[in-house]
Amino acid sequence: MDEREQPLLTHLAELRGSLIKALIGVFIAMIVAYFFVDSIMYWLKKPMMDIMPEGSKFVVLSPQEYFFTELKAALFCGLILSVPWIFLQIWNFVSPGLYRHERRMLILFVISASLCFVLGVLFAYFLVFPPTFNFFLESLPLEVSGAYSISMLYGFAMTLLLAFGIVFQMPIAVYLLISFDLVSLETFASYRRLVIVAAFIVGALLTPPDPITQVMLALPTYLLFELGLFLARISIKNRSS
Repeated sequence: MDEREQPLLTHLAELRGSLIKALIGVFIAMIVAYFFVDSIMYWLKKPMMDIMPEGSKFVVLSPQEYFFTELKAALFCGLILSVPWIFLQIWNFVSPGLYRHERRMLILFVISASLCFVLGVLFAYFLVFPPTFNFFLESLPLEVSGAYSISMLYGFAMTLLLAFGIVFQMPIAVYLLISFDLVSLETFASYRRLVIVAAFIVGALLTPPDPITQVMLALPTYLLFELGLFLARISIKNRSS
């Protein structure tokens, strides 16, 4: 075997090990979440229940639909619960190639990335869900009554929550890229207009085709980008002083 291939195979083995550990953590958290799946299901549908007209109801379109929807809800909640563990595995994979002072950022990285993910989920749940659901309900003609599929509703809700959780990683990503000298602060700052356009493109891809949700994803994306630049600028000043 070529000696140059050995480091690559070693890194691939380490990556596989980190992925397996992350998946095991998600699976365990999913099992724990399944014991509380009724509360999770209620929590996910409550924003829509609060604005649905009287007499509206949720339906299932197949016998197994509700059971598999419960599994998806438990998996989603398990993913949220295991976010710190997932970020820890990511850091453990990349940390061997870092300097000692960079490895000390482990706790800060895990806490901040996990916090940003949870904040993104909460932002979507409390601030995005109500106007989004209201927009779709108000778009229905008067002669159309609502009977909403459980799997479609929960699929929509979980997709939106995950999208915001991921987007809220923006300041962490920007800060790390600048801190590790992978991208300069000046380069990021020069691409502000491009970031604004990209934010709206991402909003259009990850959200339903309504302007309210798209703007409510695109605007935080850009503001979080600016927050990442701000934090990196402070870090650079502290290192140079």
